[in-house]
Amino acid sequence: MLEKQPDDLFLQYALAMEYLGLQQPDKAQTLLMQIIATDEHYVAAYYQLGLLLQGKDEAAAIAIFEKGMQEAQLKGDRKTVNEFRSALDELLY
Repeated sequence: MLEKQPDDLFLQYALAMEYLGLQQPDKAQTLLMQIIATDEHYVAAYYQLGLLLQGKDEAAAIAIFEKGMQEAQLKGDRKTVNEFRSALDELLY
């Protein structure tokens, strides 16, 4: 499907999730970063990227979670804002 629609961000995100399931976090991280570079409002990519970065680079994970939370706030998505806040709380405390 992605070969027919290479610019489809949902398909790219789905592939990133598949890479996570296959224990290939580097490939997932690359895709998630590309998604955010293409569409800075793709909130789900921020959350998954933040989770990936938690063990590698906590400062980067915090920045990603904060940016994702801002994007969720702009959309008025309180549930997702709370998910980002919880992820941040786990990192910070």
